[in-house]
Amino acid sequence: MMSAVSFKRQKASNRKLVIERADKAEIIVSDRKSQIEEMANDRKLIFTKVNNRRCALLLQDRRLLAASFQGEKEKVTGGIYVARVRDIVNNLNACFVEIKQGMICFLPDLKDQLPFYIPGQKRDFSKDPVPKQGDLILVQGIREAQKTKQPAVTAKVSLSNRFFAIALGSNKTGFSTKLSSATKALYRKEICSEDFFDDKGNLKNWTWADPKIYPYVSLFPPAGIIFRTQCCEVDIPVLKQALAGLIHEFTGMLQEACYRSQYSCLRTPPSPWQDALNHFVLPQEYDELLTDDPELYEEMQESELIPVGKELRFYEDANYPLEKLYGLSTKIEDALCKRVWLKSGAYLIIEPTEALTVIDVNSGKFEASRAKDDYYTAINLEAAREIAYQIRLRNLSGMILIDFINMTAPEDQEALIRLMQELLQQDRVKTCVIDFTKLGLMEITRQKTVPPLLEQAIKYQYPLPRSNS
Repeated sequence: MMSAVSFKRQKASNRKLVIERADKAEIIVSDRKSQIEEMANDRKLIFTKVNNRRCALLLQDRRLLAASFQGEKEKVTGGIYVARVRDIVNNLNACFVEIKQGMICFLPDLKDQLPFYIPGQKRDFSKDPVPKQGDLILVQGIREAQKTKQPAVTAKVSLSNRFFAIALGSNKTGFSTKLSSATKALYRKEICSEDFFDDKGNLKNWTWADPKIYPYVSLFPPAGIIFRTQCCEVDIPVLKQALAGLIHEFTGMLQEACYRSQYSCLRTPPSPWQDALNHFVLPQEYDELLTDDPELYEEMQESELIPVGKELRFYEDANYPLEKLYGLSTKIEDALCKRVWLKSGAYLIIEPTEALTVIDVNSGKFEASRAKDDYYTAINLEAAREIAYQIRLRNLSGMILIDFINMTAPEDQEALIRLMQELLQQDRVKTCVIDFTKLGLMEITRQKTVPPLLEQAIKYQYPLPRSNS
């Protein structure tokens, strides 16, 4: 039998162990709280899995600002191919091209583009530069397949780095609209005076190209340079070096194209995370990139595409993954739900259709303590701010009709239009507030770049909210 003394010692030992475990648990909880508090007020671009689907998510102050599903399927956007022209559609000023065996893509604005023709074909392209059936041309993917529409390509093939883009079609030099007039003047003086440019500051017509491709330059359309917003991050010598490197890469690609056959791929589409950096967010919208995928982290570490000043971090905690830390599953579910509650008690109904997206504003639980006009105005102003946020978050595109509450007074309509224009100016996707229709519906158009978030969720079989069924 255990003596009373030894029993007391064991109880004391057990109590000490419990206290130590409690202290340890308290430290873990404390660390977790401090970790959450530390991450609560910054801006992150997160690459992780939510419900086993790869996602890119932009969080600002722990609020989901934009989301995109990233699949493993083969993409077209950004890839450069030697394509065969299959069918000409004259009434649409377009044609269909085949970039791979059985993969047909749509090429719009046919007569407005000067394609790069692969040398060695029998037709005289200098006399008739418009593509014909059977021609081999160079194209670049610009849009993935959407619903019943094929992927889209362009003949204005381009390459880019962090500071510049070079594209076929015109030799005009362009500048990002976000660069100041003084900065543009400086670049014209210091960079556009290089040997690559003529007296007007535009790219010379292939006189700067590699001599190996001189026999083919008569087939080449003109090419132009675009100065990107990130140019202002570095000094002039760095920009000159980056420009020379991009031009060398571009001419090397065209030289390679001269000897390639149909269905050749000269540049593979960028990986999903690279595509997210280029088209999903702006550099000023986040401070760091965060991922819990070790393979992706290694790939990103080796890449030169991470913007200057952005921290890349790897998150590792098997017991508390990123999905749980930020409540990403709940945030995405809210972004897919048709009903959106406002703080006032009013709510939105967002209903995508085949032709357009309809947004209905409802007063809901909002209780009016003032005159009706002020009551409706307060709801509509709150709804406008939330709608601008939801358009970006859900990546709504095409035609969007908004049914605000009791919008009959012209001055109220004008005030809402001004507010929506101001809010949507911050969207990197081209968005235009048209006007109110005769039925009192606000009409907005937004350029289609990638499918809306709901379509992406359906495509990758992400579980949808039950309220949507």
